[in-house]
Amino acid sequence: MASDPPIISVIVATRDRAASLERLLGSLDALEAPPVPWEVVVADNGSSDGTPRLLADWREGREERRVVRVAEPGKSRAANSAIAASGGELLAFVDDDVVADPKWLVEIWDYFEKNDCAAAQGAVDWPEDACADPALRDDLEKYGTIVRVHQSPECPSQRLTGANMVLRRHAFNVVGGFNEKLGPGAAGASEDTELGQRILAVGGWIGYVERARVVHEVDRTRLTESHFAEHHRRLGRSRFEYKKNGLLSSILPNLAKSAFQYGLYSMLGNDVRKYRAKGRLYHYSAMISVRRDGGPPRAA
Repeated sequence: MASDPPIISVIVATRDRAASLERLLGSLDALEAPPVPWEVVVADNGSSDGTPRLLADWREGREERRVVRVAEPGKSRAANSAIAASGGELLAFVDDDVVADPKWLVEIWDYFEKNDCAAAQGAVDWPEDACADPALRDDLEKYGTIVRVHQSPECPSQRLTGANMVLRRHAFNVVGGFNEKLGPGAAGASEDTELGQRILAVGGWIGYVERARVVHEVDRTRLTESHFAEHHRRLGRSRFEYKKNGLLSSILPNLAKSAFQYGLYSMLGNDVRKYRAKGRLYHYSAMISVRRDGGPPRAA
């Protein structure tokens, strides 16, 4: 990284994941450098573990490493603060529980040099050792609570997933920042999805950078029935926040459809599809609760 004004800003919002963040920062330090200046901006969203000390040591004496402290909970709020503090024209976002491939940033720069997309999605993989364990692989596919992104490079993306995505600063200038009512610390999820929808709504397109790859860590606490249920409730609460689905026109018909699919796939023994339907049951049930209670509660 050089001392010239950055062209690319890597942005990380983090909270109480010091061990995971340390692995990510190590992978960023090992990146092959693109042919333009770049920086890393980390937004610490009120961490109470070892994160502040880790970041103090990491940034010491390095002007291209920046830390923003945002005490009030909310990943979207933290990300917006990091955007405001950053200087790049390309903003590359990664979650704090991934590690980046050494060529991640080079591939991003190459893709945006060749394409006029407003944003792009990068690939997200599970670790090779997790995929090699049949029981663990089954749980990853069944629960679907640890993100994996693979799609055809020939087709534009229809959504953004914040574990690995890139936006031009101009896109934020046009559609605005992250919705601070969404995401962890607020309604619970979907801040990336909703942002992508706003970009598509104004005629922007979202590319897919197949070779800009990150690997997502596997936290086994996410592969449980309780986490699965809460994950989908957060999705439901968040979707209601920005969709305002009608009870009779959308929520109840989809709830009934999901119940039918859950019963069908249970009888057929298709665990993956059964859990997709089960997730939608939690999803639409949470929408009903939000509608009844008058708004989504804050989710950690």
